[in-house]
Amino acid sequence: MATQDSTARGQAETRAARAQMQAEMAAQAWSDLASAERSRDDNMARLKALRLAREAEEAETAAAAKAAKAAPKSRAKKKA
Repeated sequence: MATQDSTARGQAETRAARAQMQAEMAAQAWSDLASAERSRDDNMARLKALRLAREAEEAETAAAAKAAKAAPKSRAKKKA
């Protein structure tokens, strides 16, 4: 009978240790997932800022080109 008690106790300890290990692994997995999401969000924000800066520069260049094209050209007319 003592053998059955010690076997049952050993199995319970094994199950408890396994459950503890699984809980720790799950916590680590959630932490890794959160870290990956933060990295993705940071990268998306960085890329968006670069895109907006490039678009602003292109718009400024286009506006300057349009203004230069629309500006009246001063040509002296020659009278013959």
